[in-house]
Amino acid sequence: MKYYSIIPILLLLLIIPISSEAAEKNLEINISAKGDAKVIHILSAKSTISTIEVQLLSNNISEIVAIDDTGIILDTTLQGDSIRIDTLGVTFVKLSYNADIVTSDTGLWKVTYTANDNTFVTLPPLANIVSMNNFPNFVENNSLEMPPGQISISYDISDATIQEFSVSSQGTQQSVQIMTGSKIDGFIHDDGKILFGIDDNVPMIVRIPDSLLSKPLQISLNGKSIEYQIYFQSDTDSWLKIEPLESGTITITGKITEPKIVEPQITESKIIEEKVIEEKVTSESKGGGCLIATATYGSELSPQVQQLRELRDNKLLNTESGTSFMNSFNDFYYSFSPIIADYERENPLFKEAVKVMITPLLSSLSIMQFAESESEVLGIGIGVILLNGMMYFGMPAIVIIKLKQRLD
Repeated sequence: MKYYSIIPILLLLLIIPISSEAAEKNLEINISAKGDAKVIHILSAKSTISTIEVQLLSNNISEIVAIDDTGIILDTTLQGDSIRIDTLGVTFVKLSYNADIVTSDTGLWKVTYTANDNTFVTLPPLANIVSMNNFPNFVENNSLEMPPGQISISYDISDATIQEFSVSSQGTQQSVQIMTGSKIDGFIHDDGKILFGIDDNVPMIVRIPDSLLSKPLQISLNGKSIEYQIYFQSDTDSWLKIEPLESGTITITGKITEPKIVEPQITESKIIEEKVIEEKVTSESKGGGCLIATATYGSELSPQVQQLRELRDNKLLNTESGTSFMNSFNDFYYSFSPIIADYERENPLFKEAVKVMITPLLSSLSIMQFAESESEVLGIGIGVILLNGMMYFGMPAIVIIKLKQRLD
């Protein structure tokens, strides 16, 4: 009988709320370039504990969120300089909030707080530590493991700017941001990759929308693969930390995100619009750049290659006749251009001969920049074709005929 008397006691222990403080397994502080501090507590509790209390790093906090290991949001209650979490018997709790622990004075930033456990502090990119009141247990890049107690860290941020570049993808405008102290030159997005030039070897942070390039990503500097870090990841964007060892051309390559299929309304204007967009995407996917011009001038960042790309994207693909021409031209051009481009890379003399041959062609194509309407694109395009036909075929034919007449 004595064993049956234990059962009610066990039931009471499971039902009656028990309040207790849980030891912190981990405490992280992530500081942004604007001085915002995101604090993350990783907590554990016994299954019999229904509430836990956590000491806050600041009395001024916001955006409080507590979740369990399944992502369910838990109720929280502020109590002075601590917070109570209703854990409902879970064993894992992640508490996060914004804390006012960073101040700025004449360009110098200062982080001050008091913690009862080790703290993992991540400073902003390009941050330079000026002073701290205690030695860290561990340091890696901008992350420091600080011991318990009162902590004070002073730092400044290198002279860096955020440069923003707008690109067109799947009929919408996307934004790529680069934060660096280096000068960015010749930014290009084309055919599943991003290219830009840098004039210094300072670290940088590159924000890329996942809808523009999806992982896995590969990064190279001057054609050689380099490592990078995922500095931050959101639901829509990736922040990449890159530390180049020299100046040159950065190339970021990823998978081209497939466009989402949206059911169009059955209207004549909508059908025409979707058809133009579809033809444009198809045309671009058949070969983003000019292989021969890229091999001839050595880089996709060269002015000549950019001229061809701008002519294609801004003039030809914006008209029905230009799109139709590009579809037919691509089928013909990409049947032989890879062979010529590879031979150019192997034979410098052949490369120079090709450069002499295509330079007049590129000069004549610049006339297309003056075309504004569908009819102008068609008219000027026919004129450019006739001009190049005369230049490359007509003139040599006339010379051959004249020579033959003199010989006869």
